[in-house]
Amino acid sequence: MNKSSINHDPGRRLAIQLLTAGFCGAAVATLPGCSLGVMFGKMIAGEPLVPAEFRKMTKDDLTKGKHTVLVVCTAPETIDSENSTLAYDVIDGVTRRMKLHGINVVNPDLVANYLDMNGGGDIDPTQLAEEFDPDYIIVIEIQHFSFREPNSPKLLRGQSSGIVRVVEVSEINGHKLASSVFGTEFSSTYPIHQPVSEQGRSSLIFQKEYMDRFCTQLAEKFYDHRPGGDI
Repeated sequence: MNKSSINHDPGRRLAIQLLTAGFCGAAVATLPGCSLGVMFGKMIAGEPLVPAEFRKMTKDDLTKGKHTVLVVCTAPETIDSENSTLAYDVIDGVTRRMKLHGINVVNPDLVANYLDMNGGGDIDPTQLAEEFDPDYIIVIEIQHFSFREPNSPKLLRGQSSGIVRVVEVSEINGHKLASSVFGTEFSSTYPIHQPVSEQGRSSLIFQKEYMDRFCTQLAEKFYDHRPGGDI
């Protein structure tokens, strides 16, 4: 068969293309150390998912939607005075991200209204359990939070630290019981290498950008995610 007949035979041409691709894939996979093979696999399937910290510790996958989760947030008065809506913004941002990943979450507006009516402040998991009947309560305790570089009010840099705790709610003799099942510290700095000037970027735009990253970092503790989401 001459070259012209092969070029005009679609079936033969497809078979040759598939065979060539198979040889290339096999060659890449057998390279020393398989480093290029791993890279080739990532190109095809993407980066592997990072397991959620909560699932690794408790073996419970919240994304299956079998459990109801409530998110609350606390912050010191010194932080609240500068960012009056910080706690509510975090509750809303984390809740929305968890809901997008299939987690059954209590409406953040209901949580915010309850906190307003009860003066906010200290969080009592048992009272929250009685009010909303969740399976888990996520308590985000912000200890430090700032949008600006220390001692440089014209430079923008998001920085925060604190603790995330989770209590599991059970019922004994008709009474709710909250017991701790998960705890981890968090900290973030953005940008990492150096702050940005307020003259080059609107402070409001920067604050929104950092809050998006901050809420994503917290929410990703409860669902598997692609690497690079942490700050």
